[in-house]
Amino acid sequence: MNRRVYLDYLRVIATVSVIGVHTVSLASSLQERGSLSFYVLEIFDFTFLSSNLLFILISGALLLPVRGERITVFFQKRIRKVVVPLVVYYILYVVAKEGTMWLHPRYWRVLFLRILSGPPEEAPHFWIIYTLLGLYVLTPLLRWVTAHIPREVFAGLIAVVFFVNALQTYAPVFGFSAHLSVIVDSFAGVFLLGYFLSEKCDRRTENLFIAGGALSFLFSCILIICTDSYQNYIYQNAPTMMLYSSAIFLLVKRVAGQCVSEHFLIQLICKYSFSVLLIHWGVLHYIVKQLLHIDVLSGGIVGGCLLTAALTFVLSLLGAILIDHTLVWAVNKIIDCVKRCVRYFLK
Repeated sequence: MNRRVYLDYLRVIATVSVIGVHTVSLASSLQERGSLSFYVLEIFDFTFLSSNLLFILISGALLLPVRGERITVFFQKRIRKVVVPLVVYYILYVVAKEGTMWLHPRYWRVLFLRILSGPPEEAPHFWIIYTLLGLYVLTPLLRWVTAHIPREVFAGLIAVVFFVNALQTYAPVFGFSAHLSVIVDSFAGVFLLGYFLSEKCDRRTENLFIAGGALSFLFSCILIICTDSYQNYIYQNAPTMMLYSSAIFLLVKRVAGQCVSEHFLIQLICKYSFSVLLIHWGVLHYIVKQLLHIDVLSGGIVGGCLLTAALTFVLSLLGAILIDHTLVWAVNKIIDCVKRCVRYFLK
């Protein structure tokens, strides 16, 4: 499959946005609710929160079109690219918060169970990584489905995904619950949507998604300003966020869809985007806030947020490069040695 450069641009946008959302949400929490600055920051919070769905859309667009890849090969790649960095950064967060005692072998079993149990208290943003891991488990099955389902049927499936998400999101407004959280919270529909937008979406459908995204953004801004419970209706995989994120996906696809090369800086950020996603929370809340004493409100809200986000991004990128080329590299080398030893003794 030819490299689709526009997905690299989307990954960079998602990476920058995830830092943006944690910066502006921090600033918003320090504002008086109902003030102009609070509403502005909450609107930016919605704007940047598209990063969560963008990561899932990108994964669906990259992984589901692949044909002929053995399941063992697929999962070996995911272990190297996702599981190993996740474990390394997970341990770094725990050690930084609770001490080096966790490095002693007698705690390894407990630490292993903690990693299996989900995101650590020290890094709640890891939920998106665990969501992606769950989707990777489903990928071989979803690849088979996408390879055998006609385009018209697949378009109907995407419509059902939006309907189910709408029912789950808006049913409480009318006083009842749809009881579909197991289906909706899996994000499998968003994963399939990424494949649909990249492979099966004609020009007319793209225009409908872009128009729907623009209307969803406007609708979400109105809810933020006019209601107190807007959090229940516009975030995560609510239809508004799905349409808005889809519009961003398609606009970047149109603008950069014909690109065959990219700037070195885009390549660099894209290469380390996953590790930046993992490390940025610690950089923001420890290095930038506590060590450098940077306040998101210093120099005005705009200046403080821009400075905080810029420092967090640069330091996260440098930290990701350092850790990936030391700790992550070492763990992968150990895995290689173990695999060679196993193959040798099984001969």
